[in-house]
Amino acid sequence: MTDDTTKFWDMIDDLRVAMLTTETANGLESRPMSAYVDKDAGDIWFITKIDSNKTEEIKDDAKVNLAFANSSSNKYVSVTGTARVVRDPAKQKELWNPFAEAWLPEGPEAPTTGLIHVTPEHATIWDSPGKLAMLVKVAKANLTQTPPKDDKVTHVTL
Repeated sequence: MTDDTTKFWDMIDDLRVAMLTTETANGLESRPMSAYVDKDAGDIWFITKIDSNKTEEIKDDAKVNLAFANSSSNKYVSVTGTARVVRDPAKQKELWNPFAEAWLPEGPEAPTTGLIHVTPEHATIWDSPGKLAMLVKVAKANLTQTPPKDDKVTHVTL
């Protein structure tokens, strides 16, 4: 793994919640979802209700975008990849937690429970300085009337 690839996996593992964007008949739609990151396999998983709009939009290996963000630490990641809907009770049970239970009280082995498996293909990482450093950059930009340089953007092919 390259340093940038390792940084990508570490960042999304820390951020945990992604806005999953799919293409609908009316355009793009995003919704927040808890991500389960498997760095070793290079996979991102989401537990979901098997019969939902998002699973209908994904069913045929759809292109998706995942947006991870933490405005407190100025860390942002955009991921493009291919998603597919999976029924795997063993994997569902492995990933199960109280958050999944809250949304899917039927349990991990219920026929209504499934997974969205995303194979990431490309990511863009914005790893900006902390809030204080960012405030200094903004103040300097306002004083000099020169936009700050966005020198912490990394593109990663996965």
